[in-house]
Amino acid sequence: MLETVAAQPRETLGKRVAVMRREGMLPGNIFGRGLASTAVQVPEREVRRLIQEHGLNTLFQLAVAGESAPRSVVVRAVQRHPVSKALQHVDFYQVDLGRRMQAAVPIHIIGEAPAVHTYKALLLHGVDNVQVEALPAQMPTYLEASVDGLAELDSVLTVGDLALPAAVSVLTPAAVVLARIARPRGAAAEAAPGGGAAEAAPAST
Repeated sequence: MLETVAAQPRETLGKRVAVMRREGMLPGNIFGRGLASTAVQVPEREVRRLIQEHGLNTLFQLAVAGESAPRSVVVRAVQRHPVSKALQHVDFYQVDLGRRMQAAVPIHIIGEAPAVHTYKALLLHGVDNVQVEALPAQMPTYLEASVDGLAELDSVLTVGDLALPAAVSVLTPAAVVLARIARPRGAAAEAAPGGGAAEAAPAST
């Protein structure tokens, strides 16, 4: 069963929104395909908890006071204070449960790259999210990308290497790099374990 969060219609606008925030309420809007935007307010602690526990794109029910039925929504975007990073505004996207949606899903790098230990190489991260498509109830909160197979210098892990759930399609090009092995900085990288060091290029004069 989907989690339900209570919301209220919002009429507070302009400078009075700051007072509402101090009272623990967060301004927001609900929008969706073919829907007029609806202004709401929700307890800030509830939105903060949802984001901390599940991240964006997690499906839940938003029960707006006065409406006959809760809405199936995801948190599409949040605005934060530039200094304190406190939540300032939240956008909810109302979904059609039978229609596939698109979203940016974070990438979690897992595992250990053997090349880091073999060659004292560097593991560099690429993009930190990919665009995917799935039904709302099957949208992943994140995708894992294992670097266990990066055993050689200059080896890369790309979007095409992701193991995706059966109901999820990735829209980001397959060649986009998620992680790669870089040669050690300031030192000649060995060509192979136990082999001789690569010859350094002569310094320019």
